[in-house]
Amino acid sequence: MSEYKPPITGYLIDADGEGTLEFQYNPSEVVDEKATHFAAIRIPGMSHPRYQYVAGEPRRIVFKLQLFKGPVKERVLWLQSLLYPEHAGSMLEMAPHRVLFLFGSLFPSVLCIVREVKARFFGLFEPETLLPEQADVDLVLEEYVDRSVNVNEVRG
Repeated sequence: MSEYKPPITGYLIDADGEGTLEFQYNPSEVVDEKATHFAAIRIPGMSHPRYQYVAGEPRRIVFKLQLFKGPVKERVLWLQSLLYPEHAGSMLEMAPHRVLFLFGSLFPSVLCIVREVKARFFGLFEPETLLPEQADVDLVLEEYVDRSVNVNEVRG
């Protein structure tokens, strides 16, 4: 008899504080995008501009989480909290927390900032409190990198 292995689920881990969000359901699609900025230099008389590399744009990881039953509101609030800084009185104490995004071998551990959380509550609401029992949450993460990465590091 083979040994039972539970399915691998994705996670978000608060890298600067406490808390982990294990995905109830893995997203059916994950978009991983990166762009680069070049300055187009127009030279009089030339048919095409010349390009000068300026800098890379952030790597963005975009996906939808589906939440069903249980503490739906609390899970959404945890995700939304990652957009807010910490204050000591009126002084900024810490920027919004970074997260580790783990999604199996595709994304074994990517340090990110949360750029956008868009929650849509629908379908089922608890009759006595109107607390949501179902939500779709669109997440936009941007990879947090504090040094320049070169082509050979990306290719492995």
